[in-house]
Amino acid sequence: MGEIECNALKELISSRVNFAILKMKDKHPRYQEVCKHQEEKWQSIDVILRQLEDDDRRAVLRYYEDEVHRFGFEFDGTYLQGIKDCINVLVFFGVLGQLPRT
Repeated sequence: MGEIECNALKELISSRVNFAILKMKDKHPRYQEVCKHQEEKWQSIDVILRQLEDDDRRAVLRYYEDEVHRFGFEFDGTYLQGIKDCINVLVFFGVLGQLPRT
C-alpha cells in the first residue's frame, strides 16, 4: 500500500472512530458516566502531580502520553483488522465476490 492509500485509510479510520465516539456520547449513559469520573479523577491526580518535582512530573506525564499513543496504534491496528475480517466474512457468505490478495 502506497503513502496516499495509507493516509486515506488513516483518515477513514479516524473519521469513523470520531463518529462512533459522538454516537456513544449521545446514546450510552455509562460512557458519559465514565468520562465524568475520569474528569473528576484528573483533578485529584493533578493535585498529586503538582507535588512532584518538575522533572518527575514531566516523566509521569510523558509516560501517560506514550501510553495514549501506544493505545492509538493498537486501536488503529485492531480497527483495520476488523475491516479485513468483515470483508472476508462478506466474501465467505457470497455477499462480495472473491477479492484479489495483496
